[in-house]
Amino acid sequence: MAHNALNTFSMILIALGAIFGLVALAYVLRLAFSRQSSEIGGWEFRGAGRIIIAIAKTAVAEGIRAKVASGFALIVLASLPFFWLVAEGDGTIKGRIQMFMAYSLGFSSIILALLTIFFSCRSLSHEITSRQIYGIISKPVPRWQILAGKWLGIMSLNVALVAIVGVGTYAGTMVLLGQFTRELEHELATFGGLTPEQASNTVAALKDVRGIGKDGMESPIIDAMERSTGMSRRQIGDILLMLPEPTRVNLRSFDEIRRQLLVSRAAVKVPIPREEINKEAEARFQRMAKEGRLPEALTDRQIREQIRQNLFGRFCTVLPGEPRVWELQGPLPEKRSDFIMSIRFKIHVPADLSAIQHPVTGETLESNRLLCVWGIGDPRTASYAQLTSQEPVRTFRELEIPTNCIKKDGTIILSFRNVDPRNKEVVFDFPGALMVLYRVGSFEFNLFQTCLAILVPLVCLASLGVCASTFLSFPVGSLILVILYLISISMGFVAESLAVTEEYALQESDLMFEIRRMMVESIQVLLSLGDVYPTEQLIEGRTVNWSLTGFDESQWNIVLSQWPFALAKSAIVLMLAVVVFRRRELASIIV
Repeated sequence: MAHNALNTFSMILIALGAIFGLVALAYVLRLAFSRQSSEIGGWEFRGAGRIIIAIAKTAVAEGIRAKVASGFALIVLASLPFFWLVAEGDGTIKGRIQMFMAYSLGFSSIILALLTIFFSCRSLSHEITSRQIYGIISKPVPRWQILAGKWLGIMSLNVALVAIVGVGTYAGTMVLLGQFTRELEHELATFGGLTPEQASNTVAALKDVRGIGKDGMESPIIDAMERSTGMSRRQIGDILLMLPEPTRVNLRSFDEIRRQLLVSRAAVKVPIPREEINKEAEARFQRMAKEGRLPEALTDRQIREQIRQNLFGRFCTVLPGEPRVWELQGPLPEKRSDFIMSIRFKIHVPADLSAIQHPVTGETLESNRLLCVWGIGDPRTASYAQLTSQEPVRTFRELEIPTNCIKKDGTIILSFRNVDPRNKEVVFDFPGALMVLYRVGSFEFNLFQTCLAILVPLVCLASLGVCASTFLSFPVGSLILVILYLISISMGFVAESLAVTEEYALQESDLMFEIRRMMVESIQVLLSLGDVYPTEQLIEGRTVNWSLTGFDESQWNIVLSQWPFALAKSAIVLMLAVVVFRRRELASIIV
């Protein structure tokens, strides 16, 4: 009953929203095309570049004088040192750097979005309201050049601020690293008994650690300290025992920063056999229909979907003692000694794991840590590597793997065996729960790509703001764009509130559900501003994905929400703005 009431209420809201949208669209079209054009200059292109640049400079100067741009710019610049001071993360240097980058770039992108909305909506509408526009349109300046100059001025300011944010984020990260290395040298000298020169050489050696990361005395960090100090492994072990636990954690964390954070890594995910699952699901459905075992309470679509979900669940589940092998097509291994690949995964178990003693080996198995065996490469070859470890559940973990296990064509054979004696099944939430990461570039280049990705939604908002200012006042245009921006960044909440997410697909699959789902997806496509999530990828050391390949073609809403479609929408909106502005009569001739 409650579910039906929710459906009815949702449909009423959608119907009212559709009616309101049609009325608003009719009003806008009537306002835009009800009068004839009184433009001087037409579509003149000669000397357009000089005029557009001049208008852009004037727009930037006007925004600074009006304190619209300078106020938001001051907030952005003041936030960088503030976040540098308050960012703590999980207490490690890695967590602090990740939090600083997430705060500085994430907060700045939101502030710059608001700046773009207010600046773009104000620039032209204020000139029209105050009649300053008469000084321009009375000259042979085509109106498309006026709009192009306004848009260019807005984006010039955005590019400058994003560049400042990028440089500030990089500088803050380097300062955090420098501060950390100095503190680490002091702790090594104070608690470890090293001389200042030995402590400095040890920290310097950590920047050039080679080999696969391991725990304990097998860690390549020990090898680096051995080379830099000239001490034996036993002496280094004694020094490490004298260090406080936070210092030992920071030694490992500093190495993880260099390998897993301050890099640009691509991700190879486990391929999901969707076609095989769909074929098997259809075959099972036909067998059930032939044998008369189809549930009468469910529709054929719901039955097929249940079968597909069960098959996909089996693909994601590894039973106790069961081996599972995946074949991934990855990169060609780089011919360099410091090339590192790693497995990133998250293990789910249906219940908590209590601490026990292994019945065979007597090893202590800690609570909520699963005993498993990873295999990399072809087990029939000498390059096959096997790693046995206890891995934490319900949290992401990375294991570094040797590159000689990868085939010459980039094929990665990855195997997993659940050998935990507590007999709990393991679930991988594909496709994001298991991937192989490999380095493709530097941190500096990845930060540059992140800044470019931040500009994509700003391009869309600048186009929308310029278009709105051609026929709406500043308060109305900015209010509408702020609402649209908030809706676009909260579409996940909208989909959840209207009950159209995947978990509701099996519970209800009627016509009303399909209508709600299609409307939510359509709104998501129309309001998307470029779905690249750059900050999240940067703080994980993953390269910003600009490619559209690899998406399911049936998921058109995902493909159309990417940055090329967002830029195409921006171009269309700007052309619409030109049409509206050319046909608008700004001053009537009185005889």
